[in-house]
Amino acid sequence: MKIIRCLLILGMLLLLPACAREILPPVTEYTLAPVLQMPASSGKPLSMSIKLSPIVASQVFSTTDLYYGEAGFSRNRYAYSRWEDTPVNMLQLVLQDGLEQSGLFQAVLPSSSMAEADALLETTLFDFSQHLQPDGGSVAVVRMRFYLMHEQGRLLASKEFESRVATRTTDAKGAVAAINTAVANIVQDLVLWLPQVLGR
Repeated sequence: MKIIRCLLILGMLLLLPACAREILPPVTEYTLAPVLQMPASSGKPLSMSIKLSPIVASQVFSTTDLYYGEAGFSRNRYAYSRWEDTPVNMLQLVLQDGLEQSGLFQAVLPSSSMAEADALLETTLFDFSQHLQPDGGSVAVVRMRFYLMHEQGRLLASKEFESRVATRTTDAKGAVAAINTAVANIVQDLVLWLPQVLGR
Protein backbone atom coordinates (compact mmCIF):
# COMPACT_ATOMS: atom_id res chain seq x y z
CA MET A 1 0.00 0.00 0.00
CA LYS A 2 2.83 2.38 0.81
CA ILE A 3 4.38 1.80 -2.61
CA ILE A 4 1.06 2.47 -4.37
CA ARG A 5 0.50 5.62 -2.31
CA CYS A 6 3.97 6.90 -3.11
CA LEU A 7 3.45 6.22 -6.80
CA LEU A 8 0.16 8.13 -6.76
CA ILE A 9 1.76 11.13 -5.06
CA LEU A 10 4.67 11.06 -7.48
CA GLY A 11 2.27 10.95 -10.43
CA MET A 12 0.34 13.95 -9.12
CA LEU A 13 3.54 15.91 -8.65
CA LEU A 14 4.61 15.17 -12.20
CA LEU A 15 1.28 16.40 -13.53
CA LEU A 16 1.43 19.74 -11.69
CA PRO A 17 3.91 21.50 -14.05
CA ALA A 18 1.85 20.44 -17.08
CA CYS A 19 -1.33 21.80 -15.50
CA ALA A 20 0.40 25.05 -14.64
CA ARG A 21 1.56 25.48 -18.22
CA GLU A 22 -1.96 25.02 -19.49
CA ILE A 23 -3.62 27.42 -17.01
CA LEU A 24 -1.17 30.33 -16.87
CA PRO A 25 -1.43 32.75 -19.83
CA PRO A 26 1.71 34.36 -21.30
CA VAL A 27 2.88 37.70 -19.98
CA THR A 28 2.34 40.62 -22.39
CA GLU A 29 4.85 43.48 -22.36
CA TYR A 30 3.87 47.02 -23.38
CA THR A 31 5.94 50.05 -24.27
CA LEU A 32 5.57 53.81 -23.97
CA ALA A 33 5.71 55.24 -27.50
CA PRO A 34 3.32 58.19 -27.67
CA VAL A 35 2.69 60.01 -30.94
CA LEU A 36 4.14 63.45 -30.21
CA GLN A 37 2.58 66.34 -32.10
CA MET A 38 4.71 69.37 -31.44
CA PRO A 39 3.28 72.88 -31.78
CA ALA A 40 4.60 74.89 -34.71
CA SER A 41 7.90 76.60 -33.88
CA SER A 42 7.70 80.36 -33.47
CA GLY A 43 11.28 81.10 -34.43
CA LYS A 44 14.91 80.09 -33.99
CA PRO A 45 15.95 77.92 -31.05
CA LEU A 46 16.72 79.70 -27.81
CA SER A 47 20.43 80.35 -27.42
CA MET A 48 20.64 77.95 -24.51
CA SER A 49 20.84 74.28 -23.62
CA ILE A 50 18.74 72.35 -21.13
CA LYS A 51 19.51 69.24 -19.12
CA LEU A 52 17.01 66.72 -17.78
CA SER A 53 17.32 65.49 -14.21
CA PRO A 54 16.31 61.90 -13.35
CA ILE A 55 12.57 61.70 -12.74
CA VAL A 56 11.53 61.50 -9.10
CA ALA A 57 8.72 59.03 -8.35
CA SER A 58 7.53 56.51 -5.81
CA GLN A 59 8.80 52.94 -5.94
CA VAL A 60 5.53 51.96 -7.64
CA PHE A 61 6.68 53.63 -10.87
CA SER A 62 10.24 52.33 -10.62
CA THR A 63 9.19 48.78 -11.49
CA THR A 64 7.77 47.30 -14.68
CA ASP A 65 4.41 46.56 -13.07
CA LEU A 66 1.31 47.94 -14.77
CA TYR A 67 -1.06 49.36 -12.16
CA TYR A 68 -4.76 50.10 -11.92
CA GLY A 69 -6.62 51.69 -9.04
CA GLU A 70 -10.10 51.09 -7.71
CA ALA A 71 -12.31 53.08 -5.34
CA GLY A 72 -10.59 54.40 -2.24
CA PHE A 73 -6.86 53.95 -1.82
CA SER A 74 -6.39 50.50 -3.35
CA ARG A 75 -3.84 49.95 -6.09
CA ASN A 76 -3.40 46.67 -7.93
CA ARG A 77 -1.14 45.37 -10.66
CA TYR A 78 -2.01 43.28 -13.68
CA ALA A 79 -0.78 39.73 -13.22
CA TYR A 80 0.04 39.00 -16.87
CA SER A 81 0.75 42.48 -18.27
CA ARG A 82 3.73 44.71 -17.62
CA TRP A 83 5.84 47.51 -19.09
CA GLU A 84 8.98 46.56 -21.00
CA ASP A 85 10.88 49.09 -18.86
CA THR A 86 10.06 51.16 -15.78
CA PRO A 87 7.76 54.18 -16.29
CA VAL A 88 10.45 56.58 -15.01
CA ASN A 89 12.99 55.29 -17.53
CA MET A 90 10.56 55.37 -20.45
CA LEU A 91 9.28 58.83 -19.55
CA GLN A 92 12.84 60.14 -19.36
CA LEU A 93 13.42 59.20 -23.00
CA VAL A 94 10.02 60.50 -24.13
CA LEU A 95 10.66 63.89 -22.51
CA GLN A 96 14.06 64.16 -24.15
CA ASP A 97 12.62 63.18 -27.53
CA GLY A 98 9.78 65.70 -27.19
CA LEU A 99 12.07 68.58 -26.26
CA GLU A 100 14.44 67.75 -29.10
CA GLN A 101 11.56 67.62 -31.58
CA SER A 102 10.25 70.97 -30.32
CA GLY A 103 13.34 72.83 -31.54
CA LEU A 104 13.21 75.13 -28.52
CA PHE A 105 16.81 74.60 -27.44
CA GLN A 106 20.21 74.37 -29.02
CA ALA A 107 20.77 71.13 -27.14
CA VAL A 108 18.79 68.81 -24.86
CA LEU A 109 21.12 66.87 -22.58
CA PRO A 110 20.19 63.61 -20.85
CA SER A 111 20.65 63.22 -17.12
CA SER A 112 23.70 61.00 -17.72
CA SER A 113 25.57 63.74 -19.58
CA MET A 114 28.64 65.21 -17.90
CA ALA A 115 28.28 68.47 -19.84
CA GLU A 116 27.01 71.66 -18.24
CA ALA A 117 23.73 73.22 -19.43
CA ASP A 118 22.16 76.67 -19.16
CA ALA A 119 19.00 75.31 -17.52
CA LEU A 120 17.89 72.21 -15.67
CA LEU A 121 14.47 70.55 -15.84
CA GLU A 122 13.50 68.55 -12.78
CA THR A 123 10.45 66.30 -12.88
CA THR A 124 8.28 64.59 -10.29
CA LEU A 125 5.85 61.86 -11.38
CA PHE A 126 2.77 61.59 -9.17
CA ASP A 127 0.51 59.30 -11.16
CA PHE A 128 0.89 56.95 -14.11
CA SER A 129 -1.94 54.46 -13.87
CA GLN A 130 -5.43 53.37 -14.80
CA HIS A 131 -8.34 54.39 -12.58
CA LEU A 132 -11.45 52.22 -12.63
CA GLN A 133 -14.69 54.23 -12.43
CA PRO A 134 -17.91 53.40 -10.55
CA ASP A 135 -19.85 53.34 -13.84
CA GLY A 136 -17.75 50.45 -15.13
CA GLY A 137 -15.42 52.52 -17.32
CA SER A 138 -11.87 53.59 -16.63
CA VAL A 139 -9.54 56.51 -17.22
CA ALA A 140 -5.76 56.73 -17.57
CA VAL A 141 -4.21 59.42 -15.38
CA VAL A 142 -0.74 60.88 -15.78
CA ARG A 143 0.23 63.69 -13.41
CA MET A 144 3.64 65.37 -13.40
CA ARG A 145 5.22 68.51 -11.97
CA PHE A 146 8.12 70.24 -13.70
CA TYR A 147 10.68 72.55 -12.10
CA LEU A 148 12.71 74.76 -14.40
CA MET A 149 16.00 75.63 -12.72
CA HIS A 150 18.68 78.15 -13.61
CA GLU A 151 22.17 76.71 -14.08
CA GLN A 152 23.15 78.17 -10.70
CA GLY A 153 20.35 76.25 -8.96
CA ARG A 154 17.77 79.05 -8.76
CA LEU A 155 14.15 78.09 -9.39
CA LEU A 156 12.74 79.94 -12.39
CA ALA A 157 9.25 78.43 -12.44
CA SER A 158 7.28 75.28 -11.72
CA LYS A 159 4.09 73.89 -13.18
CA GLU A 160 1.99 70.77 -12.70
CA PHE A 161 0.24 69.07 -15.60
CA GLU A 162 -2.37 66.34 -15.45
CA SER A 163 -3.93 64.48 -18.35
CA ARG A 164 -6.94 62.19 -17.97
CA VAL A 165 -7.86 60.03 -20.97
CA ALA A 166 -10.80 57.64 -21.03
CA THR A 167 -9.86 54.10 -22.02
CA ARG A 168 -11.65 52.32 -24.86
CA THR A 169 -11.50 49.09 -22.90
CA THR A 170 -10.96 48.48 -19.19
CA ASP A 171 -8.18 45.94 -19.66
CA ALA A 172 -4.40 46.42 -19.72
CA LYS A 173 -4.33 47.05 -23.48
CA GLY A 174 -6.87 49.86 -23.18
CA ALA A 175 -4.99 51.34 -20.23
CA VAL A 176 -1.66 51.40 -22.11
CA ALA A 177 -3.17 53.10 -25.16
CA ALA A 178 -4.79 55.80 -23.00
CA ILE A 179 -1.60 56.33 -20.96
CA ASN A 180 0.35 56.87 -24.17
CA THR A 181 -2.15 59.55 -25.22
CA ALA A 182 -2.02 61.19 -21.79
CA VAL A 183 1.79 61.36 -21.90
CA ALA A 184 1.65 62.93 -25.38
CA ASN A 185 -0.72 65.59 -24.01
CA ILE A 186 1.63 66.43 -21.15
CA VAL A 187 4.68 66.69 -23.40
CA GLN A 188 2.78 69.09 -25.62
CA ASP A 189 1.73 71.16 -22.58
CA LEU A 190 5.36 71.27 -21.42
CA VAL A 191 6.58 72.46 -24.83
CA LEU A 192 3.98 75.24 -24.80
CA TRP A 193 4.81 76.28 -21.22
CA LEU A 194 8.61 76.50 -21.41
CA PRO A 195 8.76 79.35 -23.96
CA GLN A 196 6.38 81.39 -21.81
CA VAL A 197 8.71 81.03 -18.83
CA LEU A 198 11.85 81.73 -20.86
CA GLY A 199 10.36 84.81 -22.55
CA ARG A 200 10.20 83.59 -26.12
